Amino acid sequence: MPQPQEDSHTSIPTLPSAASLVASDHERRALLAALTFVGRPPRSAAALAIWFEKHLVAAGRMQRPAYVTEGFSKQVALGHQAPAAPDASEIEQLVDAARLRVLASLRAFMPPAADDRFLAAAIDSGRVLRAAGLGPWEPCPREEDLLSDIVLSLFAADILNFREFHDAYLCVCKTCFRIDFDPSQSGRTGCPEHEPTVTVNVMRRSRPSL
Repeated sequence: MPQPQEDSHTSIPTLPSAASLVASDHERRALLAALTFVGRPPRSAAALAIWFEKHLVAAGRMQRPAYVTEGFSKQVALGHQAPAAPDASEIEQLVDAARLRVLASLRAFMPPAADDRFLAAAIDSGRVLRAAGLGPWEPCPREEDLLSDIVLSLFAADILNFREFHDAYLCVCKTCFRIDFDPSQSGRTGCPEHEPTVTVNVMRRSRPSL
């Protein structure tokens, strides 16, 4: 059963770390970054800037964007050069919309729908790339990407590296969209607070070519 993994600054209880399921030579920091965003979404421009700095900039995955957007809204400034601090409600609406799109994509990815188009989109757009040709997949988001696409690139890289793990263990509550990796507790589509719905809990027979 996957166990919690400690981060230097925060603990994300849904992060899997079972030695038998995670390659010993590949850190899962991208998954930690993505789970941090959806589990404890930043509610201010400063908090969002800190998330970028800690999980993406410091890791060398991208430069911190001066602006973020979710397509439906105007750009929201994050940089120190911004003429005025963004309204807190603008950041909250943008983050909530990005989080909802990410979680909806993960829900659709689970069986029986098994819709993995967001993986193909991440590959086709170059938001995930193989290191050294045939090495592990790495997230490579760009500053101009939608916030949801940046977060999805983090999930996509981990799923592409550990596809069988996610096929077998990823759980997203149908009611509250909580992410977990322990289907034995509440099924694939439930959580401790909500009853699971009937979902086929099987691994895919083969990994599709992407």
